[in-house]
Amino acid sequence: MNNGIIDLHVHSKYSDGFDDVSRIIETAKKNNVKYLSLTEHYNISSYKIATEIAGKDIEIIKGIEIGTDMVNYNSENKHVCHILAYYVSNDIYKLLDLYEVDRYECVLETIELLNSNKIYIGIEDVLKYSRDDNSIGRYDIAIALKELKYVNSINEAYEKYLDYNGTSYVKRRKLNPFELIKKIIQYGGVPVLAHPRSLRMKSEEEIKFIKELINVGLCGIEVYNPNNGIERRNRYLKLCKEYSLVPTVGSDYHGRK
Repeated sequence: MNNGIIDLHVHSKYSDGFDDVSRIIETAKKNNVKYLSLTEHYNISSYKIATEIAGKDIEIIKGIEIGTDMVNYNSENKHVCHILAYYVSNDIYKLLDLYEVDRYECVLETIELLNSNKIYIGIEDVLKYSRDDNSIGRYDIAIALKELKYVNSINEAYEKYLDYNGTSYVKRRKLNPFELIKKIIQYGGVPVLAHPRSLRMKSEEEIKFIKELINVGLCGIEVYNPNNGIERRNRYLKLCKEYSLVPTVGSDYHGRK
């Protein structure tokens, strides 16, 4: 095995990142990254081009990040559970097709709610400012709101309109974490819990929840993430050791605007 840095959680313009794939690979090479996974949200479109650009310098691991429905948990705490899936086969598109249909429907519903709140944008505006016309989502609406001067920043767009409790928030219909993990395994993938701090659970509740994920097939935890302090890392490492899970490394890099 070559010595070098591992980063298994990176986003490009193929999802909500700011950098194109070539810039990411260039940055990775400069920083001695030898193993890299572009885990785009709901797509694996960047895998092929990343592999071609990286050549033999970096091993590109096929990956994807998928959100889940946490409706059965206290919504006041805004629990977020994202699952990273590695080495998935292209059969994962059977699942992604369902997500994409729902994604587009949610964009249309969000636009209707914005219009009812006197924020007059249309689908043509979202497409105009989108990063990829073939896959638009909430982030592209935020860009359009900023470009049309309804907000001063992407964050403001989410806070006022698009995020949970925002005036134009539309809940996407997703699989729950347990269903998703089973599907990932069905399609040949390795499911890993992304940035566990986003679960927003107290330690005892969090451990109980992760053990429930393990029972349905969770294979790893993103232990080394910028949001995990020493106490959290030690907690997750203990779980990994106890249940033979893989402790993974991920920066959740989104690039530079």
